[in-house]
Amino acid sequence: MFRIFGEKTPAQRIRQAEKSTQILREKRSKLSPISDEKKIWKINNKIHANKVEKSIAYKELEQPKRETRKTNNNILVKIGKTDKSKQIHFHGHYHSHKDK
Repeated sequence: MFRIFGEKTPAQRIRQAEKSTQILREKRSKLSPISDEKKIWKINNKIHANKVEKSIAYKELEQPKRETRKTNNNILVKIGKTDKSKQIHFHGHYHSHKDK
């Protein structure tokens, strides 16, 4: 994944969304539920947008860089899997750490 200059990392986007949500909640708590209904509705929409942004950023953080490499018997093996219980060997099959 290549980042465009000035684009924020997922961790930075998560922090910014949390900070923005906190500010919006403080503003919302000061409003009257009856007379400021439209303002509260707009703030709730922004809070929801922050939640969506956070969930997207968390998903990006969880995904490792996907690289594949061909083995000698033409099997594509993913490098950088998140499953730590098994290790991929480049001859096309799995070994658990206990079997080593």
